[in-house]
Amino acid sequence: MVSNYSLIGLLFALFILALDFYLLKKRKIEGRGFVFWFITGVALGLFSGVPALFSLFLILFGTEELVSAVMATGFFFFLIAFFYIHYRISELQSQLMKLTMEVSVAKYGQKQSGTGDMVSGNPGKKGKSKRKNRRKVKA
Repeated sequence: MVSNYSLIGLLFALFILALDFYLLKKRKIEGRGFVFWFITGVALGLFSGVPALFSLFLILFGTEELVSAVMATGFFFFLIAFFYIHYRISELQSQLMKLTMEVSVAKYGQKQSGTGDMVSGNPGKKGKSKRKNRRKVKA
């Protein structure tokens, strides 16, 4: 018979997998994130469905109590997850800095060539010459 812990673990694993596939279908998660959470859901489902696999944690960590081994495994898992998130944030920050530099160079090039500010729609030097022409026509 399946214990309550196993049933809750299996339901939670199915929830993670369903949410993972839903986010992939809606294009709200990229490939790396999908694989990470898919493996996490499958591992959780496997260990919840076959509780005897938890005895591997006892052997691996050499603890006397299963709770200590599971807590150590969870702690290491979250350390790896936080490290991965920090890595991705650093990678995105460096991409953002490169993009900022490219935009700055493009804006500087536009100002030097006299084309004006393309983002706000100001034509640059042409706007001043139209005002002078209007004054000459009225006078």
